[in-house]
Amino acid sequence: MGGAKFAKKENNVIGLTDAQLRAVAEDVDPELIRIGHEVVSRQKQETFVEAWRNHWGAGMWSLFLSCALFMEGYDTGLISTFYGMPQFQARFGKPHNGKLVIPASYQGALLNLGKVGQLIGLIITGTCQERYGSKKTYIWGMAAMTASIFLAVFSINLDMLIGAELAMGIPWGMFQTLATAYAAEICPIKLRGYLAAFASVGWGGGGFLASGVLKGALNLKGDLAWKIPFALQWVWPVPLALGCFFAPESAWWLVRKGRFEDAKATLVRTAKQGFYAENEAEGYIAYMRHTDAMEKLEAKNGSWIELFKRGPTLRRTEIMIGTWVVQVANGNMITGLTVEFLKQAGMSTKEAFNMNLILHAMGIVGVGLSWIFLGYWGRRPIYLSGLLSEAACLLPIGILGFVEKSNASLKATGGLMIMINLIFHFSLGPVCYSIVGELPPSRLRSRAIVMGRFIYVVCAIIFQQINTRMVAADGWNLKAKSGLFWVGCNAVCFLWAFFRLPETGGRSFTELDILFANKVPARKFAKTVVRDEAAEYGVQGKEAVDVVQDEKDTVEDVQVEHAHGNNHRTATHTLT
Repeated sequence: MGGAKFAKKENNVIGLTDAQLRAVAEDVDPELIRIGHEVVSRQKQETFVEAWRNHWGAGMWSLFLSCALFMEGYDTGLISTFYGMPQFQARFGKPHNGKLVIPASYQGALLNLGKVGQLIGLIITGTCQERYGSKKTYIWGMAAMTASIFLAVFSINLDMLIGAELAMGIPWGMFQTLATAYAAEICPIKLRGYLAAFASVGWGGGGFLASGVLKGALNLKGDLAWKIPFALQWVWPVPLALGCFFAPESAWWLVRKGRFEDAKATLVRTAKQGFYAENEAEGYIAYMRHTDAMEKLEAKNGSWIELFKRGPTLRRTEIMIGTWVVQVANGNMITGLTVEFLKQAGMSTKEAFNMNLILHAMGIVGVGLSWIFLGYWGRRPIYLSGLLSEAACLLPIGILGFVEKSNASLKATGGLMIMINLIFHFSLGPVCYSIVGELPPSRLRSRAIVMGRFIYVVCAIIFQQINTRMVAADGWNLKAKSGLFWVGCNAVCFLWAFFRLPETGGRSFTELDILFANKVPARKFAKTVVRDEAAEYGVQGKEAVDVVQDEKDTVEDVQVEHAHGNNHRTATHTLT
């Protein structure tokens, strides 16, 4: 009986591959690596409350830098909602069927030229964040943001406004991934998923602020109704840039740059006073070096081209890209033009703006719910259930498109859109950032997140063009019927996620490296036990290989004994 239990347990155990054993850092004191491994093991056992109490400095700095995302959420919320504002239509609209409307071609250009700017900003961040660090890149982005807002406030026609959106898009692109990579690296294991997910609060909260400002701006006359909302963006850059100047740099980035004393100072500064006992901070740095040495197998130079190196790195890049594409194609984009959608369907301007305000409020509520359940359910279950729940809302929206318009059907459509936004910000929105922050190897983290987000933006441009034309009065004018298109997209996303998306929560970066190196299937990530023998025993090089070989020999002896005593049933122990 005891042998049978042993077999069941050992089938789910993996360890360092032979290549990883040979690659572990030999210029680092192995005893320090062992101490660092113990520190990380303790991190994994912390509750959320304990992790916050022990590492509140890291959490607060991550939250602070993530506030930059409120700016993007605010402005993108502005430009899409402006299409339904009478004062904006009076200034920039073109006659159509006796009404002033913003032409569909300009709507697409205003949204998508901002995304082109984001592509430029993403490329800048992918290069600068790894070369110069998060702090300098962040401050440069804030300077660019301050300058670009002038173009929007003083626009005199749609063409100039398009140029302003392009210019503002560059710093938006810089902040989109910078905050996520920073949160993943500066926070301990039990905080990083929550703090990376805060990016979704930024977009949802920014959109909520935009909805409130626009609702108030409806009472203003003339151009002030749209100029003042744009000008309010100047509230953000200066205080955020000043605060970032005093922020700590990522310890992982400092280790990659060989600045080990600075990395130790970051660890001590972002933890509560006296948290690290003697040699523990040094041990944690040694364990980071140990992980970095293993990752050089797949990403020696940390270059763009290494993202597509065959093997574990290519698989991680594919999952990264897929996770970002699902963010666009899941069906939530149908809520992006809620005000115009409902107005075209017959709802009054005031009611449509009220519905939009509630919709964006659901973004904040949803992220709050995701924080509660992340620790209980894990990333993968929340992600999959979110896709199914959205599909359950999209289908009736599509069906309502064939029903005669009435006040009840309009409110039902609006209510379902609110539900979709709540579901998105409870599941796919925040969980995406938790996953993409944890998924890449440390040496490729900033570039991998940028690559995925780059493809996300390209896909968003394509889908935004489709979405705009499905809703716009001078486009395809499908209105609620477009829900059926999004149901089909959602189904494809679910199939990909079910077979390819692994559970990354609760794992150290080293454990994730080992899981991918051992080619563990996505659906088995959560149940697989991971061992880092070199760190556990404080050994390296040939000695580490010998330790693992001794364990294999012991297991083989157990297999033989077990086979003779239990009708030839065998126990297995996978360590390579």
